Amino acid sequence: MSKTFTHPDLLLTVKGNVLSNHEENLDSSMYEDAKNDGKNLAVNILNKLFNKIEYGKIESDFNTERLNSSNFKNIREQIIKLHFQRETVGTEAIKYSKSLDFLSQELNKTQKSFFRFLFKKKIQRLTYEVEQNRNDLDAIKEVEKESYLNITYEYSSIKLKEKYSDLISAFTTLKGSSKIWDMTYSERNMETKSAAQTSMSRNEVEFSFNSIKGLQTNEKSFQFENFNGGDFYFYPNFVIYFKTKEDIAILDYNDLQLDYSVSRFLEESQDIPADTKIVGETWYRVNKDGSPDKRFVNNYTIPIVEYGSIHLKTESGVNELYYISDIQKANHFSEQYNFYQELLKNS
Repeated sequence: MSKTFTHPDLLLTVKGNVLSNHEENLDSSMYEDAKNDGKNLAVNILNKLFNKIEYGKIESDFNTERLNSSNFKNIREQIIKLHFQRETVGTEAIKYSKSLDFLSQELNKTQKSFFRFLFKKKIQRLTYEVEQNRNDLDAIKEVEKESYLNITYEYSSIKLKEKYSDLISAFTTLKGSSKIWDMTYSERNMETKSAAQTSMSRNEVEFSFNSIKGLQTNEKSFQFENFNGGDFYFYPNFVIYFKTKEDIAILDYNDLQLDYSVSRFLEESQDIPADTKIVGETWYRVNKDGSPDKRFVNNYTIPIVEYGSIHLKTESGVNELYYISDIQKANHFSEQYNFYQELLKNS
């Protein structure tokens, strides 16, 4: 297999003082080139293996605003190429897998037939075809397995390496919080008697150690799940916003700001996380002085809790707000992120 395919390798040095330009993005022609290169590379690899694959017209229709930092355009182009390559190879693997299942079932049925002695040639042919399809599928899966971008990181200083290690440690603690929510919507509450001045929509998400498919590195990376958009993948010298293979951006740490604050929340849910701090209570219907409005018979108390708020944003359009049940873990991670970001800027 190494004779037909070699995965790309990149050596990146983690350091600061990299110029960033929000306005310069991977334009549509470069995107199309990367996309088509990925598909064509996969077709060429598969043709070398089997010389019997046909594909129709390649076309796309999209117009997406890009959030990229310009200094990572080459890496983004490589990732786009990689994902379309993997998609093409994966589609072929599915086709061969279905064919193998069909032939295997046909062979099994024929071998168990009461008249199997009449079908010796058919059994012989099916046995050969099953074995051939299995070998072909194994070859395609090997290509799929080797379709990845390998990035090796080197650090310009021991301090940078240590600070990234501190960030990883802080994330390990952060992801262990009982609850993490993606806050997806907020509006002013117009009910004059309601204790909550703002109504917010939230969805529980996960933070985990993860990487986008097909990208391998010698350092750990971690993921912020995003309920209503692309997920964020953090690597030593950039952050990838990945929604689909056609909607991807690479962000410089210098561009991605992380703001931390403590937010008070009226938690009506009976399942308050064990690591959440309860700081008081109020009533569902209240008077201006904070006392319960006795006109409402079924009025009830609502715990007031504190959550750690992590706000990711860029000037180019990133705007994501997360609530963390454990304020200390959220604060510690935010501090380590900003320490690492500052060190990158000044290195």
